[in-house]
Amino acid sequence: MLDPALLALCKSSDVAARRYCLDSIARQGDPRGEAKQLLADLAAHDAALHGEAAEAYERIYGEKPAGFAPPAAQPVPSAPQRAPLPPDAARAAGDPMRVVYAPTAFTRPPGAASFNAYELGTFTFDRGMSPNLALGFHTAIPAGAVLVGPTLRVGVPFQGGAFGIQLNALLIAPFVGNSSALVVAGGGPMLTLGDYERYFNVGMLAYFVSNANVGVFVPNLGFSVRASQSVRFGAELYLPAATGGGSNLGFGRAAVLLWGLRIFGDSIWGDIALADPFCDGCGDLYKSLPLGIPFLNFGIGW
Repeated sequence: MLDPALLALCKSSDVAARRYCLDSIARQGDPRGEAKQLLADLAAHDAALHGEAAEAYERIYGEKPAGFAPPAAQPVPSAPQRAPLPPDAARAAGDPMRVVYAPTAFTRPPGAASFNAYELGTFTFDRGMSPNLALGFHTAIPAGAVLVGPTLRVGVPFQGGAFGIQLNALLIAPFVGNSSALVVAGGGPMLTLGDYERYFNVGMLAYFVSNANVGVFVPNLGFSVRASQSVRFGAELYLPAATGGGSNLGFGRAAVLLWGLRIFGDSIWGDIALADPFCDGCGDLYKSLPLGIPFLNFGIGW
């Protein structure tokens, strides 16, 4: 079964994305005929890719596409040049593995990897292991403690989106003072509706702390839209709650809005965003930070 997100790229306005879709289908084949009409449309109407699409169609399906006619009396370049392909379509679309910070149900293609540095203090690495699985780890600058742990994301695409599960664990091992090590672990499901160009995301994350009767629950929802060839706009709302450990933070007592721009190229991106908390006593924050708390991220893929 071909990935619906991949098939959607065949209709993209970006010729590099369409070529990536075409090359991927040519490599994978199409035993179920899911891409047959898409390739026929490219062969008949795509001025940049009609020849390649017709060749791929004939090789996969054993016949010439209907409506394709080789262009007549057109000079053939002596050394045709193909535009460079992005390493994967997800990176070329500005890393839709996240809205702003919250995970989406999209996963990376097998073999594609990325590194992100949040606020220049916490770091994540992940790599696509299969069309539905990405593995990685996260860590932070060791300021009084060593922090490291694995991440896992499973994503199942369907027509119009994907459903996924994100799991994380983090070991916090202090090397200053007498505090003992503890583990924070959890995760939860996500539903993403749309494609790499624009999507709506809703998720429910829950985390628990070892050696303590504490749980944190973080439902979230958000959206991201590609505003131009190299800019995305995204926003997400978190409604955290906590139980145990003397906490009285119930659902609805606090919220955080995270919003901003992602500027990106084929394999590099950066977030310039703001976090706006809403809670009793949060008003004093805006006296010194009227727009909210800056949130910065730098990422690179390969």
